[in-house]
Amino acid sequence: MTIMTDSAHETVAGTVGEDVRTVHRLRVLDEHKRQALCGAGDPDGVTDVWLRAVNCPACLDVHEVA
Repeated sequence: MTIMTDSAHETVAGTVGEDVRTVHRLRVLDEHKRQALCGAGDPDGVTDVWLRAVNCPACLDVHEVA
């Protein structure tokens, strides 16, 4: 299933919580807060930005609209 999302926020690649193998597309909400497009992790949880390719199938299936 393809999910459409608003492209008003910048996205970066990164991990959520303790799982450092799954790289998500993270929506940058503000200077310190990011959220996975697929909804993974706690809304106030830890995220880390990585210079790695996104490999989360759910994040890859999200298409942004302007």
